[in-house]
This record gives sequence, structure tokens and C-alpha cells, in this order.
Amino acid sequence: MRTVAPKTTFYEAYPLADLQPADYNPRLLSEEAFQRLQKSISRHGIVKPVILNADGTLVAGHQRTKAMKAIGITHTPAVMLGTKVRLTDEIQFNLLHNRVETEASIVYAEPGPIGQWSWIPWETINVANSRNKPFQQAISYMTGGHGAWGSVVIDDQGQIALNAEYAVVAAANHFDVLAWTCASLDAAELVADLTGEYGVYDWSGLEDQAPVYNQHIVQPKRLRQYSSLKKQGQLAYKSETWEKLALPRLRKTPDLRVVDFGAGHGDYAKKLRPEGFLIDDYEPYRTTPGKYAVDIQGVVGMIRTIEKRVSEHGLYDMVVLDSVINATTSLDYQHWVLTTVNALCRADGTVCIGTRNLLAELNFEKKQHSTSRHDSTRLSFLDKENVDMRFMQGKWMRIRYHTPETLQDLLKAYFGEVKVAGRSNATLRAICKNPLRLSDLDYEKALDEEFNMPYPNEFRHGRHKRLVGNLVKLVKEREGL
Repeated sequence: MRTVAPKTTFYEAYPLADLQPADYNPRLLSEEAFQRLQKSISRHGIVKPVILNADGTLVAGHQRTKAMKAIGITHTPAVMLGTKVRLTDEIQFNLLHNRVETEASIVYAEPGPIGQWSWIPWETINVANSRNKPFQQAISYMTGGHGAWGSVVIDDQGQIALNAEYAVVAAANHFDVLAWTCASLDAAELVADLTGEYGVYDWSGLEDQAPVYNQHIVQPKRLRQYSSLKKQGQLAYKSETWEKLALPRLRKTPDLRVVDFGAGHGDYAKKLRPEGFLIDDYEPYRTTPGKYAVDIQGVVGMIRTIEKRVSEHGLYDMVVLDSVINATTSLDYQHWVLTTVNALCRADGTVCIGTRNLLAELNFEKKQHSTSRHDSTRLSFLDKENVDMRFMQGKWMRIRYHTPETLQDLLKAYFGEVKVAGRSNATLRAICKNPLRLSDLDYEKALDEEFNMPYPNEFRHGRHKRLVGNLVKLVKEREGL
């Protein structure tokens, strides 16, 4: 049986005084952008409703609300969701709503009176050219779960000038569309004003509102399991860092001692150990097979193995750090990860690093996710530190991107020799040698955090102290080699 989406309610004049702004709003506005937003509203009026949770909490439209108050407007068009949604859903709704406001498709419908709101019957929507399938899928997800929350701007000639993808979804899913009609002569200026750059994202306040456990299931499919290719000795999810950097060196020198740091489900270590290779792995958020719960006993077991190895043989010849720094939720964690990798590496050892490529992601965004018939946009959720926020399998996920230049500059603080070795698809790769001497305080703090990571309910296992002591001792000895 098909589930019916909650019914939303449109208010043409909702009192601003009754709004309850959410305290998590992630977008920051410069003074220049704020002034530009006020001028746009003064020029065109309020042609896009704010979105409210069922309790009146503002879900989307924080900056518009501030601008309206600044110029003396007391009421706003608003769409209220039919049911109270959870905080995490509220945040997800806010982000997706901002992202899907596009006009790349070409859609026609019957306009209403200029300067007024009207409803477009879904049967009358004519989709001449449908584009941006990913955006349409996001809109379908939102309307299916929350009801008809959006609106469009249509000109008096019948062409939808803004949010055309929303109209495409409405026609496909059989729901009517709220529309504001403008004069065709004003449409281009209105669209330019509404789709301009209004602020940057800042994720610093989200942790308290919807906790993001560091690196916890941040890539649910990364090296998760063997597929039917297991019979052929192949991996379902291959790592460019392993295939292009680590394995060629390992095949050439099979007795290298290797640790895969942040190894996900450890597929490479599991595959290569039976072949005689000396590979340890560590993943602080490895889950119990088939379950969502972290395998704490298994994590402690990995720590004990590394502790034994370094006690008997010293630091590692090779450290593999694949898709880890892109999953760090803060600059502190990025620093602690790289400090720990530095500490694990012998003076003459090698570190193989792979991370997300910002330029490749932007190119993909430009190619696949154009938000305009005339232009494209950067990642909608990218903040000033090149961090993007996504929602996956019930968890918030931060993704940190680098360019070859930013990756080179970052790694030079930890290694005397850094070479960005290649890039393909979404991955940047780097080879690092000559680990630099960092402060004792840096090593102690980083090792304490990385080998005793926080888990839900503030739990930490505390079984890492002997390993930390051994590594600090070995790092000091490394300086004499």
C-alpha cells in the first residue's frame, strides 16, 4: 500500500513574529550579501515562501526572514509541514531544500495573474526538457516524506523561470504546484537575484545539534565485503591508494611491514595476509558483521596487535591512509590522524595517502548537477574549509576535499618529502617520506585520541595506553636513526 505524504499548508501572510528560528542554521551571510538580499526583496517582493516545521520552527528561509525584518516586512508567505519532523530531518530538509532550487529543465504551464500566488494543476504541466535527475530524485524524496513543500516562479508567457525541476517532479508524482507569476521582462532579473551567492556554510555548530561520530560509518560501502569476484581473488571495492601506490611497492619488496590505518572493514589486509604479506590494520569504527554496532572487542584486538608488532619490530615500513583525512570531522581530527600516521612510520618508511579530489568533484557537479540552463554552481554545501555535509544511512557525514596544492601544503607539515603522485576520478594520491619531528604534546594528544576514539553515549574503551607509550618512545628513538 502506498504511503500518502503529509498534507502541507500554505499561508500567504504568516506573521514573522510567530516564527521560531532554528539555532542550527548552517549558512552565514556577509554584510554585502545581506544588503543585496534586502534589495532583492524590496525590488521583487517575497516570491519564495519560507518552510516551517509543524510547530512553527523555521526550517528553510533564515536569511530571507532576517532581511524581511530588516526592511520592515511583518508577514511572509510560508509553507508549513503537515507533521513535526525530527531535528535531524529538519537539518536534512534545510540542506536539500537549498540545493534543489534550480531551473535547468524547460517546463511550461498556465500562468496566474502577475504578482499573485496561484496553484498549477499537475495535469497542465508540460515538460519540454527534463534535466538534473539527481536533483529531481532529491525533490521526490522530500515531497514523498513531507508533502508538497515547494513552489515555482512562472512568467506571464507560461515558462517556469525558477524551480523547474520541482514542477517536473510534481507532474510525475501528480501533485499541484504553488506558483508566483511575474512579468516575463522581469523574470531574468528575478532569477539572477534569487540564485545568486548568499552566504557560505559553517558546520561548526552542527555537532551539538546532531552528533557526527568521527569517521563512524562515513563510507558505508568502502571495502565493505567481497562480491562474487571473491572466487577470482578480486575485491568488490578497490582502492586506488592500494592498487596504485601500496601494492606495487609491496610486490617489489614483500617483506615490508605495513599498517592500514583507518582500514574500513580491512579487506586488503584480510586478502593479503594469507598470501604471506605482513599487514596489520586498524579501524576504530569497524562494525560487527551484518550489524550497525561498533565491534569494540575487535577494535581493542587491533590495538593489541599493533602494540605487539611495534614492541617486537619497531615502527612500520609502510603506512596506508586511504580515504581517512577526507572523513575527519574537524581540523583537529585531521591533525591527529596525520600526526598518528607520522608516528607509525619508520624514519626511512613510506606513507601512501589517498583522499577526495575537490577539482574532480566540482567537475562532476558542473557536468551532472547543473542548476541552470546557462550556468552551473559549486557544491551547495561546501564551507570555507572545503568540507561538504551529506546525510547517509541515518547519519550525518562530513566530507573534506583537497586540491593537489592544499594536499601538498597540508602534508608538508608532517613529512619532509611529499609528492602528490596522481589523481583520477574522485581521488588524490600522495607519497610521503621522512616523517618530521613533532612536539611530544602533539604525539601524546593525537595518539590518545586516535587509539581511544569517542563512541556513542560518551564511551571510550581506554585500552590504548601501552601502545601510546611505546609509540612515543619509538618516535624519540627514530630521531637518532
